[in-house]
Amino acid sequence: MEVTPRVVKMSNEPENQMREVHLPQGGMSAEQKLQQMKAKVATQMMRAVKDTEKAIDDEIHTLDNLNKTDLENIRRKRMLEMKKKSEKMSEWRQKGHGTYTELFDQKQWFEEVKANERTICLFYRNTTNASDKFTQILDKHLQELAHKHMETRFLKLNAEKSPFLAQKLNIVLLPTILCTKDNFTHDRIEGFDPLGGTESFTTETLRARLGKKKNIDFDPLVDKPLQAGKRMYHTATSNKTGKSIYASKIAQLGDDDDWDDISD
Repeated sequence: MEVTPRVVKMSNEPENQMREVHLPQGGMSAEQKLQQMKAKVATQMMRAVKDTEKAIDDEIHTLDNLNKTDLENIRRKRMLEMKKKSEKMSEWRQKGHGTYTELFDQKQWFEEVKANERTICLFYRNTTNASDKFTQILDKHLQELAHKHMETRFLKLNAEKSPFLAQKLNIVLLPTILCTKDNFTHDRIEGFDPLGGTESFTTETLRARLGKKKNIDFDPLVDKPLQAGKRMYHTATSNKTGKSIYASKIAQLGDDDDWDDISD
């Protein structure tokens, strides 16, 4: 049998020559990503600084170019604001704002809530020496806040003497601070746990807690402390004993839903 020889085309490249391999470019290293992020942050900060500087320059330019009419308009606007504030303060004083008032029954509580935009009421009971002690602690702080924050009506009511109201408001732990706004229950502080779980919390602690939910007008970054040198928060361990909270007998009366709308 005749065999046809196989023709093999030889490559011009040397047998052992290494070929250059081009790999696709990989992702950035962690250091490169960090530098890129820093550059972006720096750019954004510079842009924010320039925007702020421009706003300040514009304001200065406006003030520098105020004429007599502009100044008179500013003065008139300021006078109107002061007049409105004075009228509001007078109205608040007539309604008892600036005082910490003891109520004698639930009828009075309804009247106060309907007559005032915001109220803060301490529900308490005086059946044990310990309960008296905790009521007195809150009395001291609320009395001080009532003088400072004219915008809110500060009240107190013995819950055991108004069982129907306490049941409808779902007050089962005493003492409880109940806050209302526009005829609705707005916020509540039950016992001392929300105030650090200690009876030695400061007035500033209670003030900050009430201001957080807009029960009073208070901004810790703007408003000065009631007493110079007083800390807003008191460092204390958690109250594991629960002695600052007392279960009320009213809790045994029923488990109705929360009574949020109190306009009726």
